[in-house]
Amino acid sequence: MKYRKRNVMLTALLVVLLTGFCHHLFPLAEESKPVSQKIQRWLLLGPAEIPAVEKDRLKSDSSILKFNHLDVSELLPVEGGKVPWSSGRVLTWKRLKNPNFNGKKTSVFYLATYLETYRWLQTKLVLDNKDLKVAVYLDGHSLGTQPGKDKLTADLDLTNEKHVLIIKGLLKDGVNLIVNAALETSEPFQKDKIALSLTPLRRLQPEHVFNMIEVNGISISPDGKRTAVFLKKTHKGTGKTDRWLEILDTFNGRTVFSSQSLGSISRFRWVASSNKFSYVVRDKEDTSLYQYHLDSHTCTPLLKNIKKFSSYWWAANASYLVYSTYDEEKSSSIYKHVKEIRDRSQFTGYLSSMYIYFPSGGAAHQISDKEEDFDSANISPNGKYILFSKSEVDNKNRPYRKTSYYLFDVSKMALEEKPLLQSNWIDDVIWSPDSTKLLVLGGPSAFNGLGKNLKEDRIPNDYDTQAYIYDLKTKKAEAISKDFAPSIEDASWSSSLNNIYFSATDKSDKGLFKYSVKKKSYTRFNTKVDVVSESDFAAKRNTAVYWGCSANVPHKLYRLSLSNGSAALLKDYNKNDFKYVKIGDVKEWNFKMPDGKVIIGRIHYPVDFDANKKYPCITYFYGGTSPVTRDFGGRYPKNWYTANGYIVYVLQPSGTVGFGQDFSAVHVNDWGKVTSEEVIYGVKQLIKEHSYIDPKRIGAMGASYGGFLTLYLATQTDIFAAYISHAGISALSSYWGIGDWGYSYGGVATAGSFPWNRKDIYVGHSPLYMADRITSPLLLLHGELDNNVPPGESYQMFAALKLLGKEVELITIKGQRHWIMEYKKRIHWWRTIIAWWDKHLKNQPQHWKHMYKK
Repeated sequence: MKYRKRNVMLTALLVVLLTGFCHHLFPLAEESKPVSQKIQRWLLLGPAEIPAVEKDRLKSDSSILKFNHLDVSELLPVEGGKVPWSSGRVLTWKRLKNPNFNGKKTSVFYLATYLETYRWLQTKLVLDNKDLKVAVYLDGHSLGTQPGKDKLTADLDLTNEKHVLIIKGLLKDGVNLIVNAALETSEPFQKDKIALSLTPLRRLQPEHVFNMIEVNGISISPDGKRTAVFLKKTHKGTGKTDRWLEILDTFNGRTVFSSQSLGSISRFRWVASSNKFSYVVRDKEDTSLYQYHLDSHTCTPLLKNIKKFSSYWWAANASYLVYSTYDEEKSSSIYKHVKEIRDRSQFTGYLSSMYIYFPSGGAAHQISDKEEDFDSANISPNGKYILFSKSEVDNKNRPYRKTSYYLFDVSKMALEEKPLLQSNWIDDVIWSPDSTKLLVLGGPSAFNGLGKNLKEDRIPNDYDTQAYIYDLKTKKAEAISKDFAPSIEDASWSSSLNNIYFSATDKSDKGLFKYSVKKKSYTRFNTKVDVVSESDFAAKRNTAVYWGCSANVPHKLYRLSLSNGSAALLKDYNKNDFKYVKIGDVKEWNFKMPDGKVIIGRIHYPVDFDANKKYPCITYFYGGTSPVTRDFGGRYPKNWYTANGYIVYVLQPSGTVGFGQDFSAVHVNDWGKVTSEEVIYGVKQLIKEHSYIDPKRIGAMGASYGGFLTLYLATQTDIFAAYISHAGISALSSYWGIGDWGYSYGGVATAGSFPWNRKDIYVGHSPLYMADRITSPLLLLHGELDNNVPPGESYQMFAALKLLGKEVELITIKGQRHWIMEYKKRIHWWRTIIAWWDKHLKNQPQHWKHMYKK
């Protein structure tokens, strides 16, 4: 078939008219005319010819138009941006200056422009294209296709952010083509601005938080040469999550291996060096263990078809490994016999057995059974001993469980009958490099209160983790952190310099620290970030790798020299995703209570903040045992709240760890009294010192214990215009008795106090019993399947406030537990939070009404 050259004209005109929100319950006397806003600037990609082979197989024009040549959900057009199209051909986004094209063959093109809104609003797209056949997309979602005769109309709900409008068109030889498009509206959105541009530069949006690549674990090889990074990415729109492993050269960041070549693998372990690792592959109930050689790219099977495999641990020299299997306790299909408090949980009923395997000869031996029920194995660096641990019920002593550690002699194949260590307050144990001592992590109450740094009459907060060195020969422990204010998260004992390295919560930061065993002193490394989320230390080299971020800086992967303390960027996985993202400033702001105690906090500012304006403010807190650290993103993304036009004030009330034991011990048996006073006083000081915060438009928000504190505050003050409580505790006794961990958490937070001996706490501090004092609107959010703080905590508060005639809303998220994890459900949950604040702090109820129509 021959094609003649024709001059093909495309005249692209998009008229944007704001569509108003019409209330249909009441007739309007006279409707105002729609407001019109022309779009005169476009970016163009193409035209690109459709090969004859493709045209023959797609057959029709509509099929060509609908075919997914490019994933429009991933397009972020920018002038000069390159898009690979076919072998040897790359298309370039160009500013549309002259809509005249010389058509040769059937071709497709893309037009793009950006619409930025500063509140939630509705518009209607009307596309009248005459002869032009097009498909239209907003933020990657199809608005429909236009066959070239009839008008295309679509209602648009525009959230407070920048949107990309893309038109995919079909050009055919010899046809004169014209595009006309418009958005039409009425009140109440006529005066609201839509900014038009050709740049993708934008404020933070939900996908920047949820769809960025995350590191869920790091494992550096013993010699420090290579680093395994466990990665996760959730895709925009579909919510599909990819998980994979990359092994990097620790010193240049080059990828030397990706698990995408092996398929799904799990339980990665280095095998003695940096050129071999092991992993497991599951096939229903069968599990096989393999060893992979990085130099030869070959796999060797170690264990095959193990039934009910649980976990495994290598000896440092790889001469043997220990693995565990599990047995499920038999249960009736008719009833459940709850023998112990912990049996209420659905995550109980498994018993473990341990085995030792010697790869050189392929021999395996069972060394414990389900009656002993050891849950972990910790192998000494010299390989002579295995330290098994088990957790047992202890209803007589807080926090109602105890951990026992038993020593197993590998050469004798014998287990000591009596536990080496047994405590209600030990969390973890790590061998010293010479296998003569143990680094023990646990609460201040461990070793009969050896780590306690308080007056005798005060009960410590045993979530404030301390470190101890236990000598296996003398059977004596030394507390090494009682004067160290940060709370320890994790530890590694290096063989190269005999230093102990800690990751620890330090006020609102999470940092890395070196403890000199010889000098008995601590040094904090300059990691260049506020929060180290994941880290690992090489066993035989002075090198560490960590994944960290700051309050307004996304996560990156870094390498740390343990010799000189220098940190260097190893890899920025999300560099391109944040290339065009604007994030507001974050500034520290602290205040002093009347008694002289300093409460630290920070203020997150909107992008393009103007101190001459008045802003609504969201006050966010936790108030429990952990501070609200200076993470970027997270489940409660302050940077996104500010992108929606809010100032966010985050404070750290007394009781949290990371400030020293005197500060953290306030949490014990407080349940809102001290913390609420600090929040109220702090917000009043905040208003006095910051004239740009509107005192009539301040909201309070928290989750879990922070949700409890939100409810408690609602009964104590009227300074907040509205509240949001996610998974908040409304009645302490029901949480204590029904929540899976309520009683054990109470073993620390309500030490020595029970519903029968401290009604002043269990009744007097329960917001439910003061519901009649609540005067401001309250939004209750809860995962429908929450087994930590059961949804009944929100149900009963909702019932009380409805009967009292108060303004209250309850939204439960189906299929979710304490955290809202599923992609689409989390986005909806986030949008719900912003819609509630818009309604009550901005007097913009339209988004809420749209989401929750009666």
